[in-house]
Amino acid sequence: MTAISHRDILTRLTKLAGPIMIGQIGTVLVSFADTFMIGHYGVSELAAASFVNNVTLILVLAGLGFSLGLTPLVSDAESKGDRRAVGGLLRAGLKVSSLFASAVAAILAILYLNLGRMGQPEELLPLIRSYYIVVAISILATFFFNTFKQFTDGTMRPTVSMVIIITSNLLNIAGNYVLIYGKCGFPELGLLGAGVSTLFARIFTVAAMAAYFFLNGKLGEYRKGFNAGGADRKTMADIARLGAPISGQMAMETASFSVIVILVGWLGTTALAAHQVMTTISQICYMMYIAVGSGAAILISSLNGQGLTKEVKMTARTAYVMTLGLTVVCSGIVLTAIRPLASLFTDSPEVIGLAITLVLPFILYQFGDGMQICFSNCLRGIQQVRPILPIAFVSYILISIPCSYLFGFVFDFGLRGVWFGYPISLTLAGMLYLTMFRRKQRETA
Repeated sequence: MTAISHRDILTRLTKLAGPIMIGQIGTVLVSFADTFMIGHYGVSELAAASFVNNVTLILVLAGLGFSLGLTPLVSDAESKGDRRAVGGLLRAGLKVSSLFASAVAAILAILYLNLGRMGQPEELLPLIRSYYIVVAISILATFFFNTFKQFTDGTMRPTVSMVIIITSNLLNIAGNYVLIYGKCGFPELGLLGAGVSTLFARIFTVAAMAAYFFLNGKLGEYRKGFNAGGADRKTMADIARLGAPISGQMAMETASFSVIVILVGWLGTTALAAHQVMTTISQICYMMYIAVGSGAAILISSLNGQGLTKEVKMTARTAYVMTLGLTVVCSGIVLTAIRPLASLFTDSPEVIGLAITLVLPFILYQFGDGMQICFSNCLRGIQQVRPILPIAFVSYILISIPCSYLFGFVFDFGLRGVWFGYPISLTLAGMLYLTMFRRKQRETA
């Protein structure tokens, strides 16, 4: 077998991560467009959107994590040329997603009934409730899109999801314009309009992915596997076995962010709005790191299936160097341009001034965030996902939330103190994931 060089690894990783990165950033741009347009509509609307988006983000990312269990199985079957098996995996993945969506729908309903008990400003509750309903429905659509996306990414077709996501973003921006502000004969719906636009954009992504799979003549072998019969329980169990720990990890990480946004709500409407501004900026960086991590997981899965242990280690190292470079770029941009960036989302001097105070904890946590995303995905690539859960629990639940409360309220550092919980917990998680990946590599060497 021809040796695979570092340059080959870098080229293959870039080809995988590039389209995924564009698509992932496109996903964040839905939130970016909402925040931009809502922020200029009103501070109360921005604060309500911050609360709903942060509280429900845990379920969005838990669903994404659950679907990620499909990727290494698809990549492994694809590397062996078994396209019918890949089609069967997609069918099983959609069935698992249906079960997961049913459970999430029940959770969303319970959360809705308890919105008034979360200590948020009373004047925001009418805005929060109406926006929450349409966002909750749209979340269920993302689960099925994510499943199709793992199929296209795992079969080395990342440009498909990229194009669909970009198109949905354009639809969402247009929908925001006409529904938030009441243009082109549509009623002025404000924050609710942003939610309705996001709902239709997410439904479009599922319809477009389904059309690509079922109507594309080049995917005939995959469809034969898909249509061969019901997904067997073992296949569904394998997807759940890999997906559940990843889902749990992402859910616990996001849970810390969701609990923290409740803490931020105790500081008032201005703090919530500033938190939303910085969270939206950070999501763009986060999705860039996720893209490299996802590309690494796909490539490592393929190499691991072929028994290329040395190349797996090379890929992990290359992925981390790429991620580290991105963290430096993101941190530099925010450090030098925070005021104009914050001004994109709001005209309020109070909100902009408070957002500027978050630059230091923002920069500090980028490096830990990049590390933990990179090496948790490397573990996913070698199908070693069980160690992820205890690390996530310690880092995101036992460390992050208490530290944010301690710095924000006990030491009375306010919003800036709340944010200092992030660099501590995420850096710890990154170091533990790295240690675990190296240990698993030594065990298989």
